[in-house]
Order: sequence, then structure tokens, then C-alpha cells
Amino acid sequence: MFKYQNIWFVNFRGIGNGVVIAPLLRCFEKSYPSVNYYHTENQLLSDSWFVKQAGLKNLKGFSSAVWRRFREEDWEAIESFIREKEIELVINLRNEGPRYDIGYYKFKENAPKKRMNLDFWDLDFDVIERRTAHQNLTGDILALFREHDIDVSDYNSKWLESICEKKDKRRDIGFGMAASQVNKRWPTTKWIELANIILRNSKQNIVLFPGISEDERKEAKRILETLGKEKCKIIHGQSLQNVVLQIGELLCFVSNDSGLLHLAAAINIPPVGLYVSTNSEIWSPYDKTNFAPCQNNFIKKCPDPKSHCGNCFHYYDACPAIVQYGDDINPIDVNEIISRFV
Repeated sequence: MFKYQNIWFVNFRGIGNGVVIAPLLRCFEKSYPSVNYYHTENQLLSDSWFVKQAGLKNLKGFSSAVWRRFREEDWEAIESFIREKEIELVINLRNEGPRYDIGYYKFKENAPKKRMNLDFWDLDFDVIERRTAHQNLTGDILALFREHDIDVSDYNSKWLESICEKKDKRRDIGFGMAASQVNKRWPTTKWIELANIILRNSKQNIVLFPGISEDERKEAKRILETLGKEKCKIIHGQSLQNVVLQIGELLCFVSNDSGLLHLAAAINIPPVGLYVSTNSEIWSPYDKTNFAPCQNNFIKKCPDPKSHCGNCFHYYDACPAIVQYGDDINPIDVNEIISRFV
């Protein structure tokens, strides 16, 4: 019998992380239908439409995103949250580990001293940190669930496929230009080069999905002006649900490593992932059916890698490797991959 009634899932905050965890939370609920749980705040999991699509019923609320790092200045607020929600188990889904997730492991060590009757589940870093080859983070989460007797036999990473248009009704190629960090964004000049190749060699038009920042919108507008409104349009200022429905009408979706890439995979629209600053072996969709990664090999030259995390210490600022070398993802090669799907 499962001894916990209230659980806190600590996770990264991105839309893509919400896409990945939603079907896993469904597996958890099926194994333990009477257990309530909380999750790090997440745009996708906060949207009732997506929660309904995932079939989630026991998600009771969210914790502040900044608490995921367990900085000591946040401990008092975290402790109050744990006591208020009567949390008995913390499940940490972040792949930082003892080497980098220092605040979390200090908090975990100090919990008994604060008379918090807490248990903790962590990814197996004895395995992760000793690997000679990187593996997918979702696979590590599935392994954690199996270790604790959560039935993942019905796990379905393509949990949004039902909203996808039938293949004979799909049209156009999507460009997922959005990315939370500048390091993760493919250069505008390469998007334009790829678009011109597609327009010369196919009947498909281009649909741009920029991020919400002013810089990203300017980049999308530049592409639109270059290609012309007859061959290109921009999707922006819409709800996440409407964005997903628009992606579901595409033949193929080329995207930076972002939440939109994972949404396309969950819808089962063939995604081509552009991994400019992150490692595709760790951050690609778990189900590789109709998925193709394009990896920037210059990230191996970064002087400050976070070895098993799939990124580097310059995630939030300019990565020295990208500043010096750029990326070696070739639009011609990307187009060849697209042609397989369309």
C-alpha cells in the first residue's frame, strides 16, 4: 500500500517539461488514484485544456518556480509550503544531481533537523554520472517511476495526437523559432536560407512561430518581409491551446530545442529538432518515431559544460563556444530531413 497522501513534484518550469511530465503524471494517478500532488509552476499544467487532454485529476496546485533550486534564502517559504500542504514525499525530476543541485541536497540533509517528516525520490545519479554515453532524461524519469512500482506500461508520449489533423488535410511547414534562451536560437539568416530552399523545391508555405520577446518578433518579421506574405505567415499573440491546434495542421515542424518542439512530438507532427546549445541525446523527445535531431557539434568546445545535464553553465548568458564558433547545422541538411516527412 502506498503510504503517501500528498506529494510535491519538483521539476524544471518550461513548457516542454510540462509536455513530458503530463503523461507520466497520468501513469502516477492510475497507480495511486487517491494521492494528491503539487508541481513546480508550469504554463502548460496550469491550463485546464491541457490538464483535461492529459486526463489529470489530482493535481492540486503549484509551487513557485524559483523554489526548484532550493536556495537557502527560499528555505523558510519552502518549509511553510511543505507544512501547509502536508507534503510527505518530494520527487525531484531535475537532472542536476549532487554535483550541481547543491541547494536541494543541503535542504534534504537538513530536513530531519527541522523536524520535517519527509521522504525524497531522486533520479539515480550513481548511474547517470558514470555513463559513458548520454541518455534521454525522460527515460531516467521512467526508470525512477518503475523503481518505485509506478506502472508506466500505458505511458504515451504522443498524448495530444487526437487533436492532429488527418495527414491528407495537413499543409505547410512550421518554423518553431521560439526558445527561452538566446543560446538555443538558430540564426535568422539560416531560417531564411532554409525557407528559400523549401519554397524553391516544394508547394508548401512557411508558418512562423516566434517567441514572445521583442527580439524574436523582430526576427520573425524580418523573415516575413523577406519571403512575402503570400508564402509566409506569423502565428503570435495566441493562447497556447490555439498554437497547438495550428501546429496540428502542419506537415512538418522544424524547431529550436523548445516547448514547441515537444508539443509537435506529442501531437505526432514530425519534428526536426535544432539543438544549437543543448544535447539532443538528453533533451530530445523520448519517442523518436518521425523525429530527427540536428546537433550543433561546436557545443563540445564549450569550456564550461555540465556534463550529464545536456547544457552548460552559460545557459542564461552567452556560451563561449557559440560566440566563437556559431553552429554547424546546415539548412541544406535540414531540408533533406524535411523532404523525408513531406
